[in-house]
Amino acid sequence: MVKKNNFRKTWKTLTELGQEFGVSAVKFGNLLKQHGLREKDGEPSQLAKEGSFFEQITPKQGKPYYLWHRQKTSEYLVSQGVVKSGVSAKEAEKMTEARKLARSYMEAQKLDNEGSKLGYMMLCEMVDDIKKVGLERFNQALKSIGYKGEEVTLEGW
Repeated sequence: MVKKNNFRKTWKTLTELGQEFGVSAVKFGNLLKQHGLREKDGEPSQLAKEGSFFEQITPKQGKPYYLWHRQKTSEYLVSQGVVKSGVSAKEAEKMTEARKLARSYMEAQKLDNEGSKLGYMMLCEMVDDIKKVGLERFNQALKSIGYKGEEVTLEGW
């Protein structure tokens, strides 16, 4: 039986690729520019087009964006001398999920503080997902997106 490739395992955002290299999405975008895969305006270069390094995604609403071929992009940058000092692709996915959860958590906290039952319900629904990504990773994600409150614990949940 042949296993099909999952589109999102192959094609990654700048954030996801940046995590593998230990840098932010902005810094990773700059790396792509420095090594000829992006133009100054952020658009993919001719080299990136010819090498099939990216896929343009055009949503029904909003502006188009690009996903980058994880393996090709990573291998190319490493061949150019860029050190891959980040985390594995699996770890990067968990960190991305933790940041999504952290944003949802902040919204739920805001609603809960306003007295909305929805906020409390959202918080209750997040507990299992927080456990899956790991409490420490979740708290780290909260800090990275600017959360100013106390560290989250799952006591009583």
